[in-house]
Amino acid sequence: MEKNKSINHTNIKRITTYAVMLAIITALTYFVYIPMGTAGAYLNAGDVGIYIASYLLGGWGGAAVAATGSALADVLVGSAIYAPATFAIKGLMALIAGLMYVKLPGKARYACTFIAGLVMPTGYFFYELIIFDASAALFGLWTNAIQYGIGAVLGIIAVIAFERIPFIMELRDANVRVKVRDGLK
Repeated sequence: MEKNKSINHTNIKRITTYAVMLAIITALTYFVYIPMGTAGAYLNAGDVGIYIASYLLGGWGGAAVAATGSALADVLVGSAIYAPATFAIKGLMALIAGLMYVKLPGKARYACTFIAGLVMPTGYFFYELIIFDASAALFGLWTNAIQYGIGAVLGIIAVIAFERIPFIMELRDANVRVKVRDGLK
């Protein structure tokens, strides 16, 4: 009986963590954004949440909440035309970052935000090339590059900060099932 209670408690913690991270990503994307151009594109702070989710939930869990939360924010801010691309792009960013966090040793894993983040400007460039034209895609490329750089740096800072909080580390270890603490105090 105690084992079932423990398993149920673990599942509730996991589901709650997923829901909170989905809400954080949606909120960071929705509330912290700057419209760019006339086609519905915008700069936002959602990438920071994506990297935190990837760190806490791993590749697949991070991908699920990043894709859903980011696409939902696109719909909420009136940029539904971007939602399908956002779902794929942000999900792939989180998947790459989350898998790299687990696989790379020590401080090398912080490079994952820069590697995974390359998906964003590249993905949106090709999407805008298809639905708009080359000039819109080129304009979007530089704005997405700005968001990429800022999001990657802030994502690293957030993950380093979270690695110093025991409660966060317990959540991460429970969700990812891999101990990645390696002497970072």
